[in-house]
Amino acid sequence: MDKKDVELAIERFLRGQRPFGFRRPRWYLITEHGERVPLKYVYAMATGLDSLDTHTNIAKKALEGMGYAFVEDSSEPLVSINYWWVNHKQTYRAELEGGYIWAPTKNSNGARNQTYINLTLVRAGDLVVSYAGGQVRAIGVATAAYRNQAKPEAFGQTGQNWSDVGWLVPVEWTELDPALSPKDYLSAIAKLLPTKNSPLQANGNGNQGCYLASISPELGSFVLSLSKATGSIVIERVKEIADQVRADEVEREIESDEELTATEREQLVRSRIGQGVFRLKVLDFENSCRLTGVSDRRFLIASHIKPWKDCSNTERLDGSNGLMLAPHVDKLFDRGWITFQDDGELLVADTVKEVISAWGLASGMNVGQFTVEQCGYLSYHRSEVYKGKLQ
Repeated sequence: MDKKDVELAIERFLRGQRPFGFRRPRWYLITEHGERVPLKYVYAMATGLDSLDTHTNIAKKALEGMGYAFVEDSSEPLVSINYWWVNHKQTYRAELEGGYIWAPTKNSNGARNQTYINLTLVRAGDLVVSYAGGQVRAIGVATAAYRNQAKPEAFGQTGQNWSDVGWLVPVEWTELDPALSPKDYLSAIAKLLPTKNSPLQANGNGNQGCYLASISPELGSFVLSLSKATGSIVIERVKEIADQVRADEVEREIESDEELTATEREQLVRSRIGQGVFRLKVLDFENSCRLTGVSDRRFLIASHIKPWKDCSNTERLDGSNGLMLAPHVDKLFDRGWITFQDDGELLVADTVKEVISAWGLASGMNVGQFTVEQCGYLSYHRSEVYKGKLQ
């Protein structure tokens, strides 16, 4: 198989040829024109396989060697977020160090500017591409919606003609190393730019009249795919913030539920952070961290096996739905990087095996049998939370 075979397979796929049964893909190949095509499907067509029974990593390794980029599309929650592109110009360093984007409510002449108004449309969990000095220098995740905010003092003399009244959106930035030049990928990016309020000109230079532009998921995903490791970190953070937003919604629903007593509402809310009656009930089953052996309760977190946001009220307070874990183990378990088989075998996602090893832990460790009730919750964790492959 060579690049001509791959290009022919892409062309055949885009023309509608489907030699195999079609399953919804997780990984996509980005063509030189910016289209997304299913990675394994194109690989199977290019190599002449008679089915899709090939491993994703084999396909990625073969096609990456030919210069192709890939993007993961897990659809939750990335499909529901908005993608934005900010042209910082002189405010780049202040906004990156301060963890925000800011714009006045109007132009200096008093006219309204849609690329300023766009700040009021950003939601927690949205992804923001940071562009300055001709390069994409960072990827950010909005951690909250906008708020009214005076012009930041950190701007100094920059924008001295701007109104002091403006909007601020808090953003958690991850800098790219190295930064990316859109001009290096202009043939792909140009086809994905918005027709109105585009952040880039046709020649790849920044659009000076545009501050915050709404961009398509395809363009946002393409930039993430180019940033490789940084893109994976940002995607994980997007998912984490989305989970936090959903948990906040559930907490508000509980606090406004008049069918619950004040005490019930308090205990349910406290259980979200592993406190109150939930912690006491978990301690009836678990008195130490199964992985580290730490039994000093000052250093243990009562962690839900089935995530709090996904539980019924009964499950939120069920001691069988919990483990006492050391803080670093709680982080791994809560975000799905590790899980357990019913017999106590530790399962570890490939992406964190180095971290696990550095902490003196290893895949395959056995922490002892779980109860029947705990196994029911662990089944949910393995299928819905765990990021690795089930053995």
